[in-house]
Amino acid sequence: MMEQDMNVLHGLTLIQRVAICFASGVVGAAAVVLFSYVLFGLRISSALGVKAPIPLKAPDIYRPLFWGGLWGIPFGLLIGSAWKSLYLFGFLYVLAPLLALFLIFLPLGGMGFFGLRQGPLFTLYLLLVNLPFGIITALAARAIIGKHP
Repeated sequence: MMEQDMNVLHGLTLIQRVAICFASGVVGAAAVVLFSYVLFGLRISSALGVKAPIPLKAPDIYRPLFWGGLWGIPFGLLIGSAWKSLYLFGFLYVLAPLLALFLIFLPLGGMGFFGLRQGPLFTLYLLLVNLPFGIITALAARAIIGKHP
């Protein structure tokens, strides 16, 4: 069974894997956006100092979806070696975009490393809200590629 799954994965061209995982990354990012609304509805966001969920209107919604798709590309490049443990890989994969957020994008945005200029609760919020990304990306990729060819 697992051998069949690997055969279908190896049957995909590199560009097909990248396209599938770009789309899967967009789905993963959409899950993060929706999860921000769940956290907001449960009042967890406000307890962590976040005043509003990620906006759903254009153009605000495009940025997280596009970046999710971009983060799906390296996921697609690594998916072949991670196929047997795809969901574990997806769960751990969220660390890559989180590290980029904490060490590059937040400091460039003036929020300091890990967003600590906003306070440690903001850092905790960012960690929490982004958790669904990797596993949902893995689930979406598996749904597109298929379990049984």
